[in-house]
Amino acid sequence: MNTINFSECLYFSSARFNRVIAQISDTQFKKIGLSSTAAFILMKLDEDDMLNPSQIADDLSLDRSTITRFLDKLERDEMITRTPKGRSVQVQLSSAGKRLQPKLKQIWFNLNKTYQTVLGKKFENELRENLNKAFEETK
Repeated sequence: MNTINFSECLYFSSARFNRVIAQISDTQFKKIGLSSTAAFILMKLDEDDMLNPSQIADDLSLDRSTITRFLDKLERDEMITRTPKGRSVQVQLSSAGKRLQPKLKQIWFNLNKTYQTVLGKKFENELRENLNKAFEETK
């Protein structure tokens, strides 16, 4: 009988690595009471204010239902506002969400430095580029 070596499976290897990377990110953003996904949504809205949920989902490569769930929480926490616009909704940062941006940017900077420290700057850069290229190839 053949032995299965899980580390020869791309899914297993990428999921295992993603858990490590996600844990580092979640630990950093948890310091200000946010998940990584919530923080990315807030940073995206700072970059492009007044987006609809579908645009946010597309830009962050997440499901619309995932975005909606996070927007509900961010709205309850008064980090964003949602305004009806026709059959859609426009999302924008509240003043509290805007005030949080310097902290988010500092954590973002520190997070990327941590990845470079853990993996080595050159390897982190090559890995990120290869992951982005692989993602584009699957579209």
